[in-house]
Amino acid sequence: MRSVVGWAFALAVSVVLPVSVVAVVWVAAQIARDQWLWSQCVFWVPAWVMFIVFAFAAWMARRSFGSRRPARALFIALTVVAVWSAGRFLRHDVGWSPIAASVTADDVVITHWNPQWPGDNALACGRALAGVMGDVTIISGPGSMLRSAARDAWMPEGMRGVDLGVVAIASRLPIIECHVLCRESIARIGTVWLAWMVVQSPSGVPIRILVVDMPSAPWVARGHLANAVHKVLQRVALPAQPDIVLGDFNCTPGSVVIEELANGCTPAPPWRASGWLCTFERPWALLRIDQMLAGPRLGWRGYRTFDLGFSEHRAQQGVLAVPRGDR
Repeated sequence: MRSVVGWAFALAVSVVLPVSVVAVVWVAAQIARDQWLWSQCVFWVPAWVMFIVFAFAAWMARRSFGSRRPARALFIALTVVAVWSAGRFLRHDVGWSPIAASVTADDVVITHWNPQWPGDNALACGRALAGVMGDVTIISGPGSMLRSAARDAWMPEGMRGVDLGVVAIASRLPIIECHVLCRESIARIGTVWLAWMVVQSPSGVPIRILVVDMPSAPWVARGHLANAVHKVLQRVALPAQPDIVLGDFNCTPGSVVIEELANGCTPAPPWRASGWLCTFERPWALLRIDQMLAGPRLGWRGYRTFDLGFSEHRAQQGVLAVPRGDR
């Protein structure tokens, strides 16, 4: 392949060389994750955006610089980084299953949504949520959604609701335990709260749920937040090993904060998920900052997110297989 000359060559150099520097920084950020502020800023950039940038630069390097060895090495390096970014996008941002999972008698459907403290929209938010609640619904920042005036107008029959202020639960399953573990304001970071809930599955197996809400604070490196969360968890001992960890984590998949809170739980694999999985900022969600993780006692059968028409967050829902007789 012949290389181009003149203005086209100069244009290629002005594109490919800066993108090559960006590629080095991007790879470093994937290794460092969101531990530091510089890496966090890069780590949060949607992977599909980086794929387009790297793929275009790789094509331009191949088209403009010919087949000489340095040009070929640059093309290969950019191609590898483009494939890496595509892989990250396919692993975390989209589900591979073309349809949502069907629900069996042994499954439990758990929904989580952060409506961001709805005021006048509390009733409308409840009605939007009512049709997708599943067996258990966790609401972060419910506002007045579960106060009697609004709750009676939208809550489906057979569901019991408990409002803990910062979080609420509505469940068809018996609620065994439900309380806030902590709500701490951390200097220069923000407010962290954790809640503990236990429901009884149809087979009698208790399902232990750790609900979390992390501060937004985009100017704070998630490494600092992870250290703060580690200290909180040392002071607030969890009652047991959680089967599900969910909530508004305000960080993306692979974050050091998720690692700190996971307690052995893992997200749904992409072949068990369906549709677009990013949750923020609705309606054009580009970041997956709401998470749902499940422990080894449960089996992932499906996972999806959906737009309820309110808040800046999409709701998330997991379909989980619960073993019989394991307590």
